[in-house]
Amino acid sequence: MDAITLDQFAVFLAIVEEGSFAAAARKLGRAQSAVTYAVQKLEDQTGVALFDRTSYRPTLTEEGRALLPRVRRIMDDLTEFRVQAQAVSKGVEAELVLLVETFLPLSMFADALRRFHAEFPMVQVRFIAVRPQDASQQLVDHQADLGLFLLSPDPEPALESRWVTTLDFIPVAAPDHPLAHLPPHFPKEAMRDHLQIVVSNPKAASTARDYGVIGVNQWRVSEVRLRCDLIKQGLGWGSMPRPMVEADLEQGLLVELHPAEWGSSNVLPSFNVVVSKLKATALGPAGTLLFDTLPDPVS
Repeated sequence: MDAITLDQFAVFLAIVEEGSFAAAARKLGRAQSAVTYAVQKLEDQTGVALFDRTSYRPTLTEEGRALLPRVRRIMDDLTEFRVQAQAVSKGVEAELVLLVETFLPLSMFADALRRFHAEFPMVQVRFIAVRPQDASQQLVDHQADLGLFLLSPDPEPALESRWVTTLDFIPVAAPDHPLAHLPPHFPKEAMRDHLQIVVSNPKAASTARDYGVIGVNQWRVSEVRLRCDLIKQGLGWGSMPRPMVEADLEQGLLVELHPAEWGSSNVLPSFNVVVSKLKATALGPAGTLLFDTLPDPVS
């Protein structure tokens, strides 16, 4: 048992994840015989058969399934150790790059950013606005250090995320729009007959899910502020993040719509906002502070 190596665990996980010895060898850049030997040594040292090799593809034995979670935990701990060691060895960053989804007004994070600037006044921060459909992938592609995103229904497994706040969306229209003159709790069917301004990614798949889209006639824009401008001009109605339009509502430039029902509720869905980083990439002291403190303790 004392001779078991982390490399053997890595090979074991590669076979599980890739589904075969050959695929694991390709992933690891090794000869298949080397992969087979590493697993055989691990089986000899543990005293159990980890894979059933009688079928076309190797499958985990009952013992292999029992040991798999522990092996994953050990390798996750190793990754965290490497990341922490890298962070300890780093000095304060000269610059941080922060991706921000276009749906998120930076005013929501102003207090946390002020605290960060007070702690690291010499660190430059570069903000890059990204569309929701592109946000996670750009972080995975190492185009930034951190990302502020709406939490996806299918989170990217390569990212570590912390909850920041919850973002409410509300349907709005210009004061002279016909929907603005309807009394509260009007049937939502009335909204279907009016032009709806929708944000969508022109590169998204045709099967991509739309949230809150009920208008028969739709204009689609690539960015949420374009939607707001069109709505203010009275061309249509649409949903907006509440923090982004609070000032317009107070000034009477927009009116919040109050349909009797929206789906099974009388309000639009809320979305969780997270700050994310790559699990396998170490942040320096400044990035670590920003990642840890962006969740506002008063939220």
